[in-house]
Amino acid sequence: MAIAGATAARRRTRIVGLGGGTGLSVLLSGLKAHAQRHGAKTPLDISAIVSVADDGGSSGTLRREFDIPALGDLRACLVAASRGNAVWRDLFQHRFAGGDGLEGHALGNLVMAAMLERSGGLSSALEQLAEPLRLCARVLPATEERVTLSAELDDGSVVCGESVIPSRGRRIERLWLEPESPAPARGVLEALANADAIVLGPGSLYTSVIVNLLVDGVAEAIRASSALRIFVCNLWTQAGETDGLDAAGHLAALERYLGPGCVDVCLVSAASADAARTTGPAGAAVALASPTDFVRGALAGAVPIVADLASDTAPHRHDPEKLAMQVVSLARNLRRPPLTAEPPARRSSAWMNTPPPASAAIGAEASARSIAEVE
Repeated sequence: MAIAGATAARRRTRIVGLGGGTGLSVLLSGLKAHAQRHGAKTPLDISAIVSVADDGGSSGTLRREFDIPALGDLRACLVAASRGNAVWRDLFQHRFAGGDGLEGHALGNLVMAAMLERSGGLSSALEQLAEPLRLCARVLPATEERVTLSAELDDGSVVCGESVIPSRGRRIERLWLEPESPAPARGVLEALANADAIVLGPGSLYTSVIVNLLVDGVAEAIRASSALRIFVCNLWTQAGETDGLDAAGHLAALERYLGPGCVDVCLVSAASADAARTTGPAGAAVALASPTDFVRGALAGAVPIVADLASDTAPHRHDPEKLAMQVVSLARNLRRPPLTAEPPARRSSAWMNTPPPASAAIGAEASARSIAEVE
């Protein structure tokens, strides 16, 4: 990788995030704030590719009643990307506490279901909501098909349903969608092909991030893209989904579906990297190795970057603005070498035993410098 030239600071940087409603909305919130503060100097073009496989709660009820994709993660991302009146954002997130047939439903889910019915398609419905919500990003469903996430666990059992998979408390061996290889929604592959940076995570590794790679053509588009491909490692392991996985284990699981050598940068929180083992929210254990350990392990093919990413008030969550600053800095200051006809493969790890070149030496200190330049 090489440091981008000064001209990068003048053109619009195209950032595409993939994930679900919780982690991806954090990234979108941070990018929105960054664009509002620094948009004149560092303009952004933001797209979000969102999972539609949720089968629990309000989303699950509506997908069964109306035979539509899950809407909840899309709603969370719309709210995060909205620059409109805060009252409307709050209303979109409002859940009815009672009422026959309304209890538990989020108002935004109901509005989106109505828009989908009127427009005839999920992508069209989201496009019509962009103007009234004053979105700072294109929010794209990964697919418009009604899909179910299924998993084979380490005991050989098969579980169907995104909300059910983590509840079994078993290691996930294999993941797929039913129907298999659903068609990507309009604009998804184009966004990936034109991106300067593709951000995978944060969020539930299997049920929010990897699920998007199961849509037809998405993993292939990321492999073929000239974009900088960034994996944002979670701060904590998730009970029933990533128990016992360190940073290297997270990346290895991701590359089983994406392909080896297809992540250029692994972004890890300094707080997580310093914790050899501690206790996270709801008793979830975190076992994220130190920077030295994961560089020498499975992350040998990706540039590891350790930075202050955790929220000061909620240390088990990423801080939106800290995360966005790192992502924008990387997107504007690092460029991958030109693509070749060679198939993706694990890159050489020889650089681990020698001082890294300036283009790869982007630790917390170097990142801080590049962020200062961007701002």
